[in-house]
Amino acid sequence: MSEDRPLAVVAGVGPGLGGALCRRLSAAGYAVAGLARTNAYTDKLAEQIQAEGGAAHMVTCELTDRGAVEQALRALEGPLGAPAVLIYNAGGFLMSPFDEIRPEEFDRLWEINCRGAFLCSRQVVPRMLERGGGTIIFTGASASVKPGARFAAFGSSKFALRGMALAMARELGPRGIHVAHVVIDGVIWTPRSQARPEVTEDNTLQPEAIAETYLSLIRQPRSAWTLELDLRPDVEPF
Repeated sequence: MSEDRPLAVVAGVGPGLGGALCRRLSAAGYAVAGLARTNAYTDKLAEQIQAEGGAAHMVTCELTDRGAVEQALRALEGPLGAPAVLIYNAGGFLMSPFDEIRPEEFDRLWEINCRGAFLCSRQVVPRMLERGGGTIIFTGASASVKPGARFAAFGSSKFALRGMALAMARELGPRGIHVAHVVIDGVIWTPRSQARPEVTEDNTLQPEAIAETYLSLIRQPRSAWTLELDLRPDVEPF
């Protein structure tokens, strides 16, 4: 690890947007720390980043567990310093008729989509304030602003994440922390989505393109910060 690189934490890393964010941030000069529930993908990703001369540290962490989040982020601060960037990219998904949603399913989506973001932010905000600023980006969804039928659980949890992001931006912006919420309005091109017959590269969002936009948010000057933006492929109806 290189101690002269600012630390970027990506919470929620898999072979899609999370992996693309880690690779792009590393290429931009950040030491990257990825948090994921398992190491099935992250170990290989770390090896790839390190082979390219980057600094990557992957931690297995249940993002809905307060103790696990606090322990993981404290452990990173020792060798890597206070985070300059936090991207909360973890997300749970459920599409179900309202009367078939089980209470435990509803609770679980809220835990992943909102509670985990709160726990991660709560841990890094004091460190960012100590270092004089930072950037926090939350990955949202179409349902963050326009949930449709069968999205009561998913939409409400993403609405909550968006509400927290907007409140945080107003409170923390004047203190030097840029908080942004990104609405992903469409399907991301991932190994999982590629298994769906209706999904093609031409009608999906490319993870690398999204990661480039996230980096541009991080690099924005304080006089022109973006609070919220939406991203979609050019063929997506909206």
